[in-house]
Amino acid sequence: MTVKLNRAAGAGLVAYSALYTIQVVFGVLYTDALPASDVYRVMNYFSAAGILVSLAVAWCRKYGCGVAPAGPDLHLVVQTGFYAALALAIWFFTLWFRLLTLADGETVPEPDTVMWFFVSVLIPLVLGTNGAMLWRSGKSS
Repeated sequence: MTVKLNRAAGAGLVAYSALYTIQVVFGVLYTDALPASDVYRVMNYFSAAGILVSLAVAWCRKYGCGVAPAGPDLHLVVQTGFYAALALAIWFFTLWFRLLTLADGETVPEPDTVMWFFVSVLIPLVLGTNGAMLWRSGKSS
């Protein structure tokens, strides 16, 4: 990727992770005016795109696509980042597709609700970390 594209993608991921965190933490304060389900219905599309970008960045970092060189001292960091992005992608897309296929009036099963809490914590962490890494790699290139 070019330097400008790296920086733009990195800034987008970091900004979205901040907005997502604000929604998760403060969304209960304005749920009467704007239902959380409506907000997440829109945010899930942006989350899906961000997760795919983060997974691609983590893949490139792990397998050396030129995103950022990883030395032997960063092996554990790169491995952890890749598998965290992969776990997030698997959980998010499984839950999101289940959510999209719910019949009218059907509620989300309790185990899915619990897993959404894990996903809500991982999205800002994974997207923010990969975004910051992209931003730094664009800056140093």
